[in-house]
Amino acid sequence: EASLNKTLIAGIIGICFVILTLVLLYHFSGFIAGVAVMLYTMASFLVFYLIQGTLTLPGIAAMLLGIGMAVDASIITFERIKDQLKIGVPLEKAVKLGNEESLSSILDANITTFIVAVILFILGQSSVKGFATMLIINIILTIAILVYLEKYVILLFAKSGVFDNKINLFIGLPKKKIIPAKEVRIPFKKLDFVNSRKIMLPIILIVIVGGLTYSLIKGFNFAVDFTGGTSITVNTTDKVSLEGYTIDKINSTKDSTTITIKEKLNKDEVKELSKKLEEEYNTSADIYVVSDLVKKQLIKNAIIAVLVAFLGITAYVSIRFRFNYAISGIVALLHDVLITTIFFGVFKLEIDSIFIAALLTIIGYSINDTIVTFDMIRRNYKNRKNIDKEKLKDIVNDSVRLTFFRSIMTTITTIIPIICLIIFGASEILNFNLALLVGFIAGVFSS
Repeated sequence: EASLNKTLIAGIIGICFVILTLVLLYHFSGFIAGVAVMLYTMASFLVFYLIQGTLTLPGIAAMLLGIGMAVDASIITFERIKDQLKIGVPLEKAVKLGNEESLSSILDANITTFIVAVILFILGQSSVKGFATMLIINIILTIAILVYLEKYVILLFAKSGVFDNKINLFIGLPKKKIIPAKEVRIPFKKLDFVNSRKIMLPIILIVIVGGLTYSLIKGFNFAVDFTGGTSITVNTTDKVSLEGYTIDKINSTKDSTTITIKEKLNKDEVKELSKKLEEEYNTSADIYVVSDLVKKQLIKNAIIAVLVAFLGITAYVSIRFRFNYAISGIVALLHDVLITTIFFGVFKLEIDSIFIAALLTIIGYSINDTIVTFDMIRRNYKNRKNIDKEKLKDIVNDSVRLTFFRSIMTTITTIIPIICLIIFGASEILNFNLALLVGFIAGVFSS
C-alpha cells in the first residue's frame, strides 16, 4: 500500500511537470494538450476500472509511459503546424496541414508499440500482464483523445479567427521566426548526422563489445526468476536472520530487505517461514518461489517475447516502408537493448522478469522515434527527383534535422515522469524505471 501511494504521488508530480513543459513550449495549444492529458489519465483509470483490471506498480508505470507517448502525438502535430506557420501559411490552413502530415507518423508509431504490448500480454506473467493491459488501453486512448479529439479542438480555435494575429500565444512561435517561403526551412543545418557515423559507429561498437565482455566476465546479477530458488522480502531495514538456509544474496532498500535463498520451498514451508518472520520482526513478508520448471518457462517466454517483438516490428515496418528500413530500425533497437543490458551488467543491477517488460517497452517506444524519422525521409524522398547517393545523404540529413527537436522534446517529456518515479516512487520498481530511463536515452540517440 505504501509503495502504491508513493508511485501515485510520483505519477501526479510527473504529470504536472509534463503539462507545465507543454504550456511553456506551445502556450495555448500546450494548455489544450495538457487538458487532453488529464482527460486521458482519467479515462485510463476509468477503462481499467470497468474491465476490473488489477492495478500493479508496473501498471501505473505503463500509464505514465502512455502519457509520454500521448504527449508525443501532440508534439509531432504542433511541430508540423509550426513548420507551416514559419513559411507564412495562414493559421487555419497550417493547422489542417499539420494535422494531416502528423497523422501517419502518429499511427505508425502507436501501432508498433501496440504490437509489443499484445506480445507482452500473451507471453507475460502476472504484473507484466498488468503492464501490457494498461499499455494497450493507453494506446487506444491516445489515438481517440490526443489524435482525434485534441486535433479537432485545436482546429476549432484556429477557425475562430481569435488567434490569427496572435500566433505566438496560440502555439509559441514568435513573429520574427515567420518568414514567407515556398517550402519548409531546414533547422540545425550545422549538424551532419550522416557523416558523423564514421566517428560514432566505431565508438558504439567499442562501448558494446567492451561493456558486454566486462558484464560476462563479472557475471550478470540475475534475479530468482532466472536462477530458481526463493525470494523473501521483509518490510524492515533491520538485519534479517535466516538460519538453516543457503543464502544466495541480500538486497536492502530504504523500506525493506530482500533475501534470495537457493532452496525451493513448498507451500507448508512458505507458511511456516512467513509466520516465523512475522513473529520475529512484527511485519509481513512476501515469499516468492520459482521452481526449475517455472524458471525454464520464464526464460523461454522472455526469449520468445523479444524475438516475436522484433519480428512483428520488422513485418510492420517492411509493409509500411521497405524491408531495408525495417532492418536499420532493428539494428537501432538492438543497440538500445544492448546498452540497457550492459548498464545493468556493469552496475550489477538485478535482472528479473520485469526487466524483460522494460526491454520490450524500450523496443516499442524507441521504434517511435525511428518511424517518425522514416516517415519524414519517405516524404522528402517523394518530393525530390534524380536522386543519387549524395542527394540521398542530404535527404536523410534534412529529415533527421526536421524531426530532431521533436525527438528531443518527446524523450524529455517521457523521461520526466520516469525521473519522478525514480526519485519519489516505490523502490520495488526502481530498476524497472532505471531501465526505461537508460533505454529511452539510448533510443533517441540511435534514432
